[in-house]
Amino acid sequence: MMGLLHDVGKIGVPDAVINKPAKLTDEEYNIIKNHPVLGARILGKIKQMPSLQMGARWHHERFDGHGYPDGLAGENIPEEARIIAVADAYDAMTSHRSYREPLPQGIVRGEIEKGMGTQFDPHFAKIMLEIMDEDTKYRMKEE
Repeated sequence: MMGLLHDVGKIGVPDAVINKPAKLTDEEYNIIKNHPVLGARILGKIKQMPSLQMGARWHHERFDGHGYPDGLAGENIPEEARIIAVADAYDAMTSHRSYREPLPQGIVRGEIEKGMGTQFDPHFAKIMLEIMDEDTKYRMKEE
């Protein structure tokens, strides 16, 4: 459930920014960077599942501490958010976007490998790579 709802805060981002076919300006990027906080605020209102907000708030934190919104690092980032971070990156790279088609699996693999220990928790990045190795026909990407 946390993974499915982690980007709910994008509801507060204008469609023109979400669907922009070109590089975002600094101002637009700052608007996008607010979606984790907004998502956590929205999901925090669901009293029956208080942990839902963790995935929304911290899925853009980086293992090296250079993420947002709070600059958390390593195991200070909740485990669920570290899992969502690598899964979300995989999904972003393998999905159709307004500015590009899905990336080839080899490029996606290289990006995940490059991000191990910096962007991603190495443990969960390794698991993602193992899952990718099992997907020899590249069926996990968006068609």
